[in-house]
Amino acid sequence: MAIIEVSGVSKRFRDAAGRGFYAVNDASLSINEGEIFAILGPNGAGKSTLVNMMLGLLLPDKGTISVMGERAGNQEVMEKIGYASGDERFHWSLTCGDILGFAGMAYTVNNRARRIGELLDFFGLRGVRDSKFDALSTGEKAKLALAYSLVADPRILFLDEPTLGLDPDISIKVRKEIKAIRERRGATIVLTSHYMREVEYLADRVAFINRGRIMEVSSVAGIRKHYPDLENYFVEMVKG
Repeated sequence: MAIIEVSGVSKRFRDAAGRGFYAVNDASLSINEGEIFAILGPNGAGKSTLVNMMLGLLLPDKGTISVMGERAGNQEVMEKIGYASGDERFHWSLTCGDILGFAGMAYTVNNRARRIGELLDFFGLRGVRDSKFDALSTGEKAKLALAYSLVADPRILFLDEPTLGLDPDISIKVRKEIKAIRERRGATIVLTSHYMREVEYLADRVAFINRGRIMEVSSVAGIRKHYPDLENYFVEMVKG
């Protein structure tokens, strides 16, 4: 059953010279409840713009987006959505506990202390609960961003380039945490990335986007069956 429907959506901006261009151009896709759905494309392909429209942070110039049967940006729907970015930043002097506690208050979560404790344990952050954000390791910061996005136990989790800039060993750990979120919590996860291997490891299905256009939507297994060298397939699609 589809939990997100994107139909004929376009978004146009202007560059520094005043020339118009499409960040997203006539995009359509359907995301099923409970799946990990990846939006894969090179930098500047339109991934973040598409996600921001699904979140209701940007309005499309054309087309429609529904999330859980409601218009994207609906307040009740927004309360059931989590978001984390690989570029997430919190105030340097706040502790892990402070940051998660703020999220609990913002979402009016019942039994906040218990919920925060569950997330600290889930991500292995209990030992740094009272550590300031600036003192955390890169991997701990990435895990904290994921924990923050889960405080309200969302039905849909958007992850925008969640391993951006991370060392390979930390990226592997974060990907394992993302898989565990779906397996243990049943959340629908929408993932943007430009790492083919990351998408292959995590996703059930993938939408390839380039220059604002959705080039193909398919299961990762289906693409692998027809294109054994999946990374080169992606490179050739981008060139095309």
